[in-house]
Amino acid sequence: MGLKDLLRNTQNDILEQNEELLEDYNLINTFGSPNKLFLKFLNSKNLKIDEDIITEELIAEFQDSVDSINLKLEKIKKQKETIFKERKVWINIPSNDDEWVGTDLLLDHDGITIKETNEKILYSQMDEIEILDGGWSKKKVLIKLEDRDLIFAINEDLATPLKEILEDNIDNESYDEIDGLLELYSLFEEGKISEEELEIRKAVIYSDDVYCTNCGHKLDSDSLFCPECGHQILFDDI
Repeated sequence: MGLKDLLRNTQNDILEQNEELLEDYNLINTFGSPNKLFLKFLNSKNLKIDEDIITEELIAEFQDSVDSINLKLEKIKKQKETIFKERKVWINIPSNDDEWVGTDLLLDHDGITIKETNEKILYSQMDEIEILDGGWSKKKVLIKLEDRDLIFAINEDLATPLKEILEDNIDNESYDEIDGLLELYSLFEEGKISEEELEIRKAVIYSDDVYCTNCGHKLDSDSLFCPECGHQILFDDI
C-alpha cells in the first residue's frame, strides 16, 4: 500500500508529517510510496516511517550517503576505463620465499596473464572472485579456479574495478569486450571519433542489446536479417 493510500485510512500524525517532508525532498514516487533507497537507509537506522519522525537532518544524512555512493561508483567507472585502456594492472604476487614480487597482470579477451610467471588463466577456469583485506592501502584479490585458488595483492582503488572487469568477462566469454574497448579508445585518441561517440559506442558494448555488426542498427532478439541494411545475422553475431 502506498503512503498516500495508507494516510487515507489512518489518523497517524507522524505519517502525515513525514509525507509532507518527503514530498518536499522528492522522496515519494508516483505511486505515493517512499523512495526504496531511503527506506533501506531508515532500516539501517532501525527507524520506521510510520513510527518515527523524519527530520531534515536525517534526509541530509541520507543524501550525503547517496552522494558518497555515486562518487564511489564514478571513481570505479574511471578506474575500469583506465584498466581497459592500459590493458594491464600492477599487482604483487607471493614468491617461493614468502615475499611479494611486483608484476603486471595482463588482460586479454579470453583470460589474464601474470607477466612474472607467464601463467595464463582463462576466464572459463574462474569460478568466483573475492576481495580480501590486504592492509597498507592494499587489497587481496582471490580468484577461485577449478583446481586451486589464485591470490594477489593490488592497490585498493583498483581492486573493485578489476573484479568487475573479470566478472564481466567471465559472463561474456564469447564476446571480445576488452579488444572492443581498446579499439574505441584508439579511434578516439586518433581523433576519428568524438568523445560523445566514444560514450555511445561504449554503452553499446556494455549493453545486452543486439546490434547489427555491419551497420550498428539495433536488432530484435529473433532477427535473421538487419531491417536497415539487410545484413544476415549469424549466430556468432548474437
